[in-house]
Amino acid sequence: MHYLVTIGYDTETESGRLRQQKVKYVFETESVEEATIIAAKYMAGDTRTSELLSVVNMPIECVVSPLTHPEYYKGK
Repeated sequence: MHYLVTIGYDTETESGRLRQQKVKYVFETESVEEATIIAAKYMAGDTRTSELLSVVNMPIECVVSPLTHPEYYKGK
């Protein structure tokens, strides 16, 4: 399953004020719990202050990419 994970990173504006930048990631895991654990490990590898804001199931039928369907990406 695919989960849309939103992580908030604290950033500083030009005026020196803190602002939270929301960044969205797609995680391929078996459950919300697993997505949460992997997201926490991902955030731990970043030096910025971060917060896990949401984990939402994405009802995706198929992911089309060069890895899954290379025939669509071949040159003419």
